[in-house]
Amino acid sequence: MLVLLVILLCLLPCQVSGATTNKDEMPIIAFGGVPYWRTTEEHFRTFSDCGFTVSIHPYNNVETLVKACHIANKYGVQVMGQCPEMTKEPMRVASLLKHEPGFFGYMMQDEPSVPEIRERQREIERLRQTDSTHAFYINLFPLYNPDWITPSTKAKDYPDYLQALTSTGCQQISFDFYPITTAGVRPTWFQNLEMVRQESIRTGKPFWGFVLSVPHEVPFMADTYYPTPTLASLRLQVYANLAYGAQAIQYFTYWTPNSNNYHYHDAPVDKEGRKTKTYAVVQQMNRELKAIAPLFYGAKVTSVRHMGKRLSQGTTRLSSVPQNLQKFKITGKMGAIVSELEKDGHSYLAIVNKSHKDQLKVNIKALNRLPCRITKQLEEEPLRSSYAIAPGDILIIKLR
Repeated sequence: MLVLLVILLCLLPCQVSGATTNKDEMPIIAFGGVPYWRTTEEHFRTFSDCGFTVSIHPYNNVETLVKACHIANKYGVQVMGQCPEMTKEPMRVASLLKHEPGFFGYMMQDEPSVPEIRERQREIERLRQTDSTHAFYINLFPLYNPDWITPSTKAKDYPDYLQALTSTGCQQISFDFYPITTAGVRPTWFQNLEMVRQESIRTGKPFWGFVLSVPHEVPFMADTYYPTPTLASLRLQVYANLAYGAQAIQYFTYWTPNSNNYHYHDAPVDKEGRKTKTYAVVQQMNRELKAIAPLFYGAKVTSVRHMGKRLSQGTTRLSSVPQNLQKFKITGKMGAIVSELEKDGHSYLAIVNKSHKDQLKVNIKALNRLPCRITKQLEEEPLRSSYAIAPGDILIIKLR
C-alpha cells in the first residue's frame, strides 16, 4: 500500500519552483520574457526565481506557445503570447489555450496606431467567441513628445489615443514610458501618468505601468541614452506607477533583445540567457514589490498631488495637509509624489521621492493617535516626526 501511495504521489502534477500564479496578486510582467527558441525548464526556472509572474513574447506557432504554457505552469508563472495562427485560425488557437493554466492572455500588438487598434479589435472579437476568460493585450506609445504622437498614432491627441484602446476588448490600459535617461527624468512622464489615470477612472479599466530594465543607446537621442538600472531608478519607476494606481508592473525587458537599430545590453539575462549584473537588482526590486503590492492591488487611489519647488508638467500641487496630520513638510531636490489611497476601509498616504539620486526629508506631526507608519512588509510602526526617504523610495503612512 505504501509503495502504491508513493507511485500515485509521483504521478500527481507538481509545482517545481516559485509561487503559483494567483489572480488575487499583482502581475509582475516581463515584456520580452523567455523567447520561444529557449522554451526550457531551466530558463523558466531562472525567470521565476527573478520574481516575475508573466512572460510576454511572440511565438513561431501555437504548438510552441502551448509547450511554453506547460513549462511555465510548473514554475508558478504564466505566458502571454502571440502566434501567426491567432489571425489565421483564431478558433483553433483559442480552443487550445483557453484551458491552459499556464496561459495568461493574448498579446495583440505593441505600439499601434489608431487604425491598427481597430484591426486588432476585430481579431479580439474572433478570439473571444471561443475564449472570453483571458486577457487581451495592446500596449500604447508613450507621450514623449506631444508634437510627435499625433502623426504617429493617427489620433487627435493623446487622450483620443487612449480612448481608442479603451473602446476595445482589452481589459486594461497598457503604455510604455521610460523616464530615466542620462540627461535626467523626462519632463512629460507625470503628464502621461495623469492622462492614463484619468482614462482609467473614466472607464473603470485598470492601467499597467512600465519599468526599464535593459540599458541601451538610441540613434536619434544623440549623446543621451538609457543607463544601466540601479535599485534607486527601478524603485522610482515602480513606486511612481503604484502611487498613480497601476495594477501591474511591466519590465522592458527580461531577455536582452537582438536589434539592428538599438544597442541593447545587460538586461537581467543576456542574449544567451545567462544572468547579468542586472538580474540581482531586478530580483531585489521584485522581492520588495511582491511584499508591498497587496496594499496597492485593488486599492482606490483618491488623490495624486506633487510637492516641491517646481511642479512637474501636467501635475497639481498638494495644497492642504492630509487628514489626521497637523504638519507635513518635505525637503528635497526633486520633490515628492503624494498619493492618497483607500483599501479595506483604511486610508493611506504614499510619499515617493522623485529623485533617483538624492534623499528626501519628510517632517510630520500627527493630529491624533490614528496615523502610523506602514513598513514594506505591511507592518504597523509608531509614527516618527521625521524620515529620510532614500532615492526613488517610498514612505507609507496609515492615516486612519
